[in-house]
Amino acid sequence: MRWRFRSTSVRRRKPRGNHGFAPSRDFLRHAWVRLIVRRAFARADMTRKPMATYRGRKTDICRIVGYDIWGRPKSPASKRPYPLGQHGPNLKDRRQSEYGEQLLAKQVIRRYYNMLEKQFSNTFKKAQRMPGNTSLNFLRLLETRLATAVWRLGYARTPFQARQMVSHCHIMVNGRMVNIASFQLKVGDVVSVRDRESSRRIARDNHYEGAAVPAYMEADVQGFSGKIISLPEREDFPKFFQEQQVVEFYAR
Repeated sequence: MRWRFRSTSVRRRKPRGNHGFAPSRDFLRHAWVRLIVRRAFARADMTRKPMATYRGRKTDICRIVGYDIWGRPKSPASKRPYPLGQHGPNLKDRRQSEYGEQLLAKQVIRRYYNMLEKQFSNTFKKAQRMPGNTSLNFLRLLETRLATAVWRLGYARTPFQARQMVSHCHIMVNGRMVNIASFQLKVGDVVSVRDRESSRRIARDNHYEGAAVPAYMEADVQGFSGKIISLPEREDFPKFFQEQQVVEFYAR
């Protein structure tokens, strides 16, 4: 009697539902590469830190306050000094609570110096630990930031542009390149534009004659530099600052 062994080979069936489409080896390899790249970008987006600057419309801030906080003559807040929206004119004379007034005063100063809330509150905590008047120390810390000094010297037309110049490595402090906008300056520090044609061209294009250099700084227009000769006083800050309201806000 002969034993008949069944063949162990499996017959390959035609795939169903895809009309006989079989992905090639190159297609699978490219799909795997695309998956790896997509996951890498997704991981980068998860670990990416937010930019420490305001990316929205600056005119909205001025409309909420009722005036242009940066002193621009063509601001729409000069013609429409009331909040945005259909009911904006009715909200102009609305009575605010004590908390609302303190919050608005804080937001005005914070937006004026282009800072986020965490960095702004940390600066206030640092001013609380310093001896002397807390409100004046707080304003001095804000005014002696590197981005603010670049703006005051006239090498940037706005605080937003000044932050970008610092982060793009166009500014030097005491002969060394600094790309941190919140770098704290001291009396005697020299802030200068980097000695290269691209940096000098940007500072030359941004510089304008209307830039009022404050009394606590000494500017050298030909040398693209400036020096802090003293600490700023209360007269060097805008008159619409209500720093005491900010102190009461963080004391709650």
